[in-house]
This record gives sequence, C-alpha cells and structure tokens, in this order.
Amino acid sequence: MEANIKTVRSGRTASKEVRRQQLIDATIESIATRGFSGTTIATVSKGAKLSQGIVNFHFTNKETLFIETLGFLATEHYERWSKALEKAGGEASLQLTALIEVDFEAAIFTQKKIAVWFAFWGQAKQRPSYLKIHNNFDKQRTNEIHRLCQQIADEGGYKGIDPASKARNLIAMIDGLWLSYLLYPKSSSRKQARNDCFSFLADTFPEHFSHP
Repeated sequence: MEANIKTVRSGRTASKEVRRQQLIDATIESIATRGFSGTTIATVSKGAKLSQGIVNFHFTNKETLFIETLGFLATEHYERWSKALEKAGGEASLQLTALIEVDFEAAIFTQKKIAVWFAFWGQAKQRPSYLKIHNNFDKQRTNEIHRLCQQIADEGGYKGIDPASKARNLIAMIDGLWLSYLLYPKSSSRKQARNDCFSFLADTFPEHFSHP
C-alpha cells in the first residue's frame, strides 16, 4: 500500500513539473515572438495549449511567471557551464574551453532564448527582481572567467597582458556575439561565433589555445 501511495504522489509531482515547464516554454516562445508587452496569460496559455486557469494555478500572476522563466534560463545556463567546468579537469585552459563551449551549445545558443535573455536585460534596470536573479548566477560565471584568465596568464608567463582586462574583453565579446546572432541570424552562426571566441583566446594566450 505504501509503495502504491508513493507511486501516485510521484506521478502527481511529475505532472505538476511537466505543466510548469510547458508554461515556461510557452512564455519563452511568446516573449521571443511578441516581446514583453505582447505577452499575456492568454498568449502563454494558448501557446502551451492549456487553459488560463492552469496558468493561474501554477503562477499567481504574469510577473511571477516572468520571474520563473528568467530563473529557468539562468539555472539552465549555470548548471550546464558548472558541470562542464567540473568535467574538464584541473587544467585552466580546458576549463575555460568547456565554459565557452556551453555558451554556444545548441540548447543554449538559440534565437528564442537569446531574444528572451535580451528582453529581460532590457527590463532589468526597472525591475530589480530580474537584475537580482541575473546577477546571482552571472557573478559566479564572471568570477570563473577572471580566475581562469589569471591562472592561464600566470602559467604561461605572458608579459604585457592584463588578465582582468582580457576576461572583460572575452565576456563582452560573448555578449556581442549573442546579440549579433539575434539581430543578424542570416550572416552569423553558432559555429562562427564560437570560433571567433577561440580565435581571440589564441591571439591572447597562444601557448594555450590555437586558432580554429
């Protein structure tokens, strides 16, 4: 009997999680195509093929749904790069390679997700809750990039290089490549964006990276 109860509870929990993810996916789709102002509970429920009552059951209002959607994107990115970093081993250049590869993975580097990221960034100054979520996750990634650039510079004995400046350059470059892909998808690609990053690293740390 106890086993049966656990099975039923597990099924209900899974169903709830599936519904929430459906709604978050539909929110990503709606923001990517309609923007913030055009995204409503109605557009989300229609996109998820669920009733508006289901949306209200899982999320108290549209703002809560937006916050959960940003949280999903931030968590997804964080979990992917942190796991990649862990699997890369102890060598700094391999860790930095793994981290950058995640930024251009097919599951992360998509038109829709990038559009939603920039939509949230555009709202962050007016909505501190968005900025807090972003900063909580992004600060860790930024610190790792700075740490790895410093470690690589120390290991290679590179002279005349400011590792902190190069880390900032790399972060800005990745953001710019994301924006370029969003605005000019026909003239840029995931592979090209990735290769541009590694070309920058090859020019900066030639003993540790090579041109693609």
